[in-house]
Amino acid sequence: MADKKVTQLTALTVPTKEDVLLIIDDPLGSPISKKITVDNFFGATSALTVNAISITASGTTALSANTFTLTSNTQSTLTRGISINSSGADSDTVIASDNQSSMFYVDASADKIGVMTNAPTEAVDINSDAIRIRTAQTPASSNNTAVGWGAGTIAWDANYIYVAANTTHIVRAALSTF
Repeated sequence: MADKKVTQLTALTVPTKEDVLLIIDDPLGSPISKKITVDNFFGATSALTVNAISITASGTTALSANTFTLTSNTQSTLTRGISINSSGADSDTVIASDNQSSMFYVDASADKIGVMTNAPTEAVDINSDAIRIRTAQTPASSNNTAVGWGAGTIAWDANYIYVAANTTHIVRAALSTF
């Protein structure tokens, strides 16, 4: 390699962590050739473009940066659970959609969640003209302790809407057409 110019070297399109990179360290005009592995270089690099990357570790592993961006042209898949802001920092979390910049918004300092709003005023604030509970449920008793409901639980079936009004009673409202 010493007898070739850098421009004459063969291009590498998919580096592995063991590959060695040539570094020309030029302190004050005194160039010195050095080497570093992709594995060591990646930890200090703000951006690396490769066709595929696999990070495998045993135990607890941390990737740390002031801003860490993961971009995928198709889809990113996590095969295990994910914890967001597990330290409880005052750091809001946002999930956007095609048409909503705050499709799901967690206001960390106020302990509130907004759906289609970044300014929730209640524990859960849905900025829409409707919400939907898809599955019907008829409580087996009007005693919410007996059916395992907590105060505020809401359900419906073909004839009634049910609300656990307090710690012991479920009330129902008959459905009628309009």
